[in-house]
Amino acid sequence: MRDLDIERVWRGVSLVTCLVAVFPAGLLAGCGIGGGPLVIGVRQGEPGLVTRLPDGRYSGFDIAVATYVARELGYRDDQISYTYDPSSADIVIGPRSPGPAAGPYLVTSTDILARAGDLSINGVRDLARKRVCATKASAKPLVDRFGTKWRDVFLAQANVPAACAPLLADGRMDAIVADAPVLAGLEAQYPGRFRFSGRPLAAQRYGIATGSVALRDQVDEALRHMFDDGTWKQAVIDYLGVLATRYTAPPALDSPSTPEKG
Repeated sequence: MRDLDIERVWRGVSLVTCLVAVFPAGLLAGCGIGGGPLVIGVRQGEPGLVTRLPDGRYSGFDIAVATYVARELGYRDDQISYTYDPSSADIVIGPRSPGPAAGPYLVTSTDILARAGDLSINGVRDLARKRVCATKASAKPLVDRFGTKWRDVFLAQANVPAACAPLLADGRMDAIVADAPVLAGLEAQYPGRFRFSGRPLAAQRYGIATGSVALRDQVDEALRHMFDDGTWKQAVIDYLGVLATRYTAPPALDSPSTPEKG
């Protein structure tokens, strides 16, 4: 299936993949850490996690986590800014990748979103002859399962998951495959029109790339406070909606710091 509809809607919008491996780790330890503003790398076109509001502010679960961490590190709100370009960020929040990273702050999955009235999709096997919209990364489990011929006929590859929602709503696509928090965000934008379908396709772990072990430990400590004081749970309720019953407790941190001696 050709990608023309998505490219037309989202021409000029590129998906920022938050991977430490694609740029030198030193860039993450840029000018913001240790003084001055803090620039945080976030993902584009992923409602529920990151949404840019009409007034220019940002909202979403990732933003709630990032804001809490920044405050714990000693930054005022007016010192915090966000970018879709990870190479210009001091820390990057999103899918885990190689290099020093705090977290995870969320362990989630890649899932399927279908129209509420379409009962023909109840799991991944039902996508074998369905039109699916997904980013390249989210579509990988499907391509691995169904092959490149399926990809060429049935997959519409999007730059960002948000581009898929209007195509599912108007019937041009049969399903969206993306991370569950993003699908929850899309569902919230189309109340009553979409539903989660079937079992998760793959596990996903979200963390905060820091560029140094010392900063990683500071961010882990900030996340631990967020987990313990109830702020993390409230952010799940506020931004992830239907998934609140799925994420009833925060994940265990990979690199817990040594408790301080009294």
